[in-house]
Amino acid sequence: MEAQRLRWAWYQARQIVVLLLVAIGTVTGRARSNWQPQTALVYGCLAVVVAGWLVWLLGRPSREAANRLTDSALLVWLAAGLLVAIARPFGAGLAFPALALLQLAIHGPERRSVTLALGTCAVYIGGQFLAGGVGYWVLAGPAAFVFATMAGIVRRGTNRAAEQIRLADAEKANSAALAERARIAREIHDVLAHSLAALTVQLETADALLEGGTGDRVQRARQAVVRAGQLAREGLAETRQAIGALRGEAVPLPQLLETLATGYRADFGAPAVVRVEGIDPDQPAPPLSADAGQALYRGAQEAMTNVRKHAPGAPVTVELRYAPEQVSLVVANGQPPAAAATPRPGAPAGGGGYGLVGLRERAELAGGTVEAGPAGGGYRVDVKIPW
Repeated sequence: MEAQRLRWAWYQARQIVVLLLVAIGTVTGRARSNWQPQTALVYGCLAVVVAGWLVWLLGRPSREAANRLTDSALLVWLAAGLLVAIARPFGAGLAFPALALLQLAIHGPERRSVTLALGTCAVYIGGQFLAGGVGYWVLAGPAAFVFATMAGIVRRGTNRAAEQIRLADAEKANSAALAERARIAREIHDVLAHSLAALTVQLETADALLEGGTGDRVQRARQAVVRAGQLAREGLAETRQAIGALRGEAVPLPQLLETLATGYRADFGAPAVVRVEGIDPDQPAPPLSADAGQALYRGAQEAMTNVRKHAPGAPVTVELRYAPEQVSLVVANGQPPAAAATPRPGAPAGGGGYGLVGLRERAELAGGTVEAGPAGGGYRVDVKIPW
C-alpha cells in the first residue's frame, strides 16, 4: 500500500510539471493577429483548464479509481483546452485537449472516447474557420487528437491485460497455498493414522495381556510392547519422510516398500513379496520427484492397510515397474487363510485413511491415475504416475 501511494505521488508530481510547462508554452506562444479578444479568452480558459486538471488529478486516489467529479473535471478540461488551442494555434495549447482525450480514453469506454475525439476534431476545425485562420497546419489538431485517443485506448487495453494477469497470479498463488495446506494435512493424517493409531492398539493389547499375569501372557505382552516401540520409531521415520517430501526431497521408494512388506510379514506371518522391474537390480533405483514418490508410497501403504483390515494374513504381492514414461505400482492380495481371518494379538489395526479418494487425490496431484477393484479372489490397487 505504501509503495502504491509513493507511485501515485510521483505520478501527480509529473502531471503538475507537465501542466506548468504546457501553460507556460501556451502563454508565450504566438498570438493570432486578427483576433483581438483572444488574450482574455486564453487566460480565462487557461484558468479553467488548470482547475479541471487539478480537480481530476487530486480527486482520484489511484490511477484505477474514478468518480463523477473527476469525470466532469476531464470534460471541463477538454472544453476549455479546446478553446485555448483555437485561440493560440501556434503555441503549446494544442496539448491541453490532446491530453484530456488521452485520459478520457484510458479511463473511459472506447465508444465514448472515439465520439469525443471526432467531436473535438470537428469543433477545432470549425473554430479555426470561424477565427479566420485556415492552412495546412489546421490538420495538426485532428492528428494530435486522434493519436491521443488511440494511445489512450491502447493504454486502457494494456492496463486491463495487466490487471487480469495480476488477478490470475493472485488466484494461482492462492490455489497453490490451498493445495500445499491440503498436502500437509494429508501427510499429517496419514502418519498419524497408519503409525500412531496402530501404536495405540499395540499398547492396549499389551495392557490387556498383562492383566492376567501368567508367564505366556506376559511374554506375548512383551512382544506387543516391542512391536509398539517399533511402530513408534516407524512413525517418527515417516514424519521425517513427510517433511522431506514437503521440502521436495526424493523418496527412496523400493526401500520403503520393503519396509511395509517386512512389517506385514512380522505381524501376520504371511507372505509379502516386493518386486522391482524395469531397472538393473545391481544399480540404485532412479530418483522420483517428491510428489510422485509420495503418491506411490502412500498408495502402497493404503493398500496394505486395507489388507490388514479386510483380509488379514492374505498373501500380498507388491510390484513396482519403471517404464520409459511412467512408474506403476501394483498391490494385490489373495484370499486369507481361515486361521488368519481374525488378527492375532499384536497385529496393528489399520488407520481410517483417505481410502480410494485419498489415493486418487495424490495421484492426480502428481499427474497420475488410480485403479482399484476385486481381482482373482482378492483385491488389486494399481497406481500409475508419469515421470
